[in-house]
Amino acid sequence: MFRKDIFTPIGIVLGIGIIFLAIYFAGGINGMLAFISMSSFMIVAGGLFASLLIGFGAKEVLNMFKVLHTTFRRKEIPIQTFINTLVHLSRTSRTEGIVVGLEKEMQKTDDPFIKRGLRLVIDGYDEKMIRKIMTMDIDAMRKRHANGQQLIARAGELSPAWGMVGTIIGLVLMFQQINSPHEIGPAIAVALITTFYGVIFANLVFNPIATQLQILTEEEVFLKEVIIDALISIRNEEGPAMLRDKLHLYLTESVFDEIAEHAPLGVDSHEEKQV
Repeated sequence: MFRKDIFTPIGIVLGIGIIFLAIYFAGGINGMLAFISMSSFMIVAGGLFASLLIGFGAKEVLNMFKVLHTTFRRKEIPIQTFINTLVHLSRTSRTEGIVVGLEKEMQKTDDPFIKRGLRLVIDGYDEKMIRKIMTMDIDAMRKRHANGQQLIARAGELSPAWGMVGTIIGLVLMFQQINSPHEIGPAIAVALITTFYGVIFANLVFNPIATQLQILTEEEVFLKEVIIDALISIRNEEGPAMLRDKLHLYLTESVFDEIAEHAPLGVDSHEEKQV
């Protein structure tokens, strides 16, 4: 299940809106219009695109738009449903057997990571090997995500640099027109506005999104580590009650108390003790 993250675009629009509102209070409509420069935008956006294309290649640069899309449409994993699923797998393995019960549950799950782990448990891999293989999967995911994060972070570093390029261009144009005072103003505008655009791109778009992507990766890694521990508990036939207690260690008290109020975790404790 995916959900749209409305706060990222709202934050970007809000930041730009606050900046231009401050400009409006200081210089009115004419002041706002003075900060709109197509040439400045072309220097920053075009130069940034060219730098990324040279440094990362066409495939990675085009993939950047997919990475950016991730911040607006992220995978939603309700923690209650997630834990219920893991406890249900443990209960099924105890009542129907590891091979028969988990084979049936494996066909139902849509999560490839859980499905891969269940296959390892069914095939009889020991605890050490299960953790090693699943951890390799996590490391591979980290590397895939790191490529996109590195590109976005690099864009955040290069944007102000291309703003400085625009500043240099503007200064050169200004000195060329030193004998024509009416031409100096537009040249200075290009010099300063290009730097302004570069800073805005870096600090309002690329750097915050790079940070958000890192947070999303760590959240996904955390959930996968929970899955690994749950699968090892199932493999060791520790039972649903013990698994639930282990999962409790991963959660804050407020989250766990919220989960405990909902079925099926709160209604089968007697049954689990009998298993």
